[in-house]
Amino acid sequence: MILYIVVSLILFIILLSWFDLIWDAKSNSIPGPFPLPLVGNGLHFLVKPTEYLGVLERLQEKYGKAIRVHLFSSRYVVLYHPKYIEGVVTHSEIITKGRSYAFLRAWLGDGLLTSTGSRWRSHRKFLTPAFHFNILQNFLPVFCKNERVLIENLRTYADGKTDLNLFPIIALAALDNVTESIMGMSFNAQRDKESKYVKAIGELSSIVALRMRNAFMAEETIFNLSTYKKIQDQALNIIHGHTRKVIETRREELKKANITTMAANSDIGTKNKYAFLDLLLLSEVDGNRISDELIREEVDTFLFEGHDTTTSAISFTLFCMSRHKEVQDKVFAEQKTIFKDNLNREPTYSELHQMKYLELVIKESLRLFPSVPLIERMVTKDIEVAGLKLKKNTSVVIDIIHMQRLPELYEDPMEFRPERFESINVRNPFSWLAFSAGPRNCIGQKFAMIEMKVTLSGIIKHFELLPSNKETELTADLILRTQDGVHIKLKPRHIL
Repeated sequence: MILYIVVSLILFIILLSWFDLIWDAKSNSIPGPFPLPLVGNGLHFLVKPTEYLGVLERLQEKYGKAIRVHLFSSRYVVLYHPKYIEGVVTHSEIITKGRSYAFLRAWLGDGLLTSTGSRWRSHRKFLTPAFHFNILQNFLPVFCKNERVLIENLRTYADGKTDLNLFPIIALAALDNVTESIMGMSFNAQRDKESKYVKAIGELSSIVALRMRNAFMAEETIFNLSTYKKIQDQALNIIHGHTRKVIETRREELKKANITTMAANSDIGTKNKYAFLDLLLLSEVDGNRISDELIREEVDTFLFEGHDTTTSAISFTLFCMSRHKEVQDKVFAEQKTIFKDNLNREPTYSELHQMKYLELVIKESLRLFPSVPLIERMVTKDIEVAGLKLKKNTSVVIDIIHMQRLPELYEDPMEFRPERFESINVRNPFSWLAFSAGPRNCIGQKFAMIEMKVTLSGIIKHFELLPSNKETELTADLILRTQDGVHIKLKPRHIL
């Protein structure tokens, strides 16, 4: 009798939750697949990582440019077209990041990527000067130094035959760039791949990716009982410990030098390798000095954002150039025009701005292979945007990668054609979202473009890029990757 009551109660709860899902779907004007009991539309997404983007593409083909899906009890709306996306990314009240970003909170706390509301607005305001022209110039020598180490490491593979997986080797260079730029010190990741810090970064990134793809690991209770939780805790102790030590050391140095304001720091300009960190240490929010823990969160946030995203962008740009020799030749010709007889010379800041065609190539690569293929925003109250009625607690997913491949936005969208970005006035400004848009656009996009240009310029000056025969199967978590890496072949140029 007791068993009968328990089973009946469970079935009643299941049916009740199912009817709730059905009612939610039927009362929603946004089309989408019919939800099943308990899982909603979750079975659609029980696929291999390489099939996830394909599921989103097929849903778009069947239901249109705005669709509704339920994953268990959570409601999602996926947008594929600028006419809807513009209204969301520019809306002043839709600034809360979606559910997936919660997996980053243990690492990044309430940094710029994960925070919302007044806290996000105040932090965005005091962080914006960190990417001013005067401070960005500080990073150029850092990028050039690390690019030289990268070139040295790439020579090992430059025989014209070896298949090189770009991701891990570019990732180490990007990590050196961002740690030295943000913290003022280098962990020499390219020369010390076995360091605890480098390994910890890799472990945390892998765990975040796993939790985004695995519905079971996404559940906090299950994750906390798994071995991944222990690995995460150990990695966090290493990373947070390093960041806190750097902050404490630099704060003590400023104290000894009796530097308490930005105006008093005469080195805040082009000669100070601590320019970014000093700005955080000497800034105030609402009249109060920023705590070391808040600074730690922002430093770790920029380390995360500036590491994986740049790795993806550089790797896919090299991949695209390896498969389009005519494009690669034009990029190399531009480099010869700028550097004339000395291709070994480092670029100046103004010369980076002369790399117009290289910038077109980067933008076209980011159109086909955006570093962040999907972004999420959480709707915190019932609201109507671009004709869509979005309910409270709906997670809005902006499908950047498929939107940027729509034939109605880009003629022959799967062709790699950098020249399409020469006339930006002829396209919808929200049809290219490699750095997002609106108030929560990428604060470090100028930083990223400088780093990409320095790195790509150095590689293209020293090596001819050849295509690999290995196929690429895209996978998506927070960052666009491939299942087995991004492969090319390298051949030394003998004209230097």
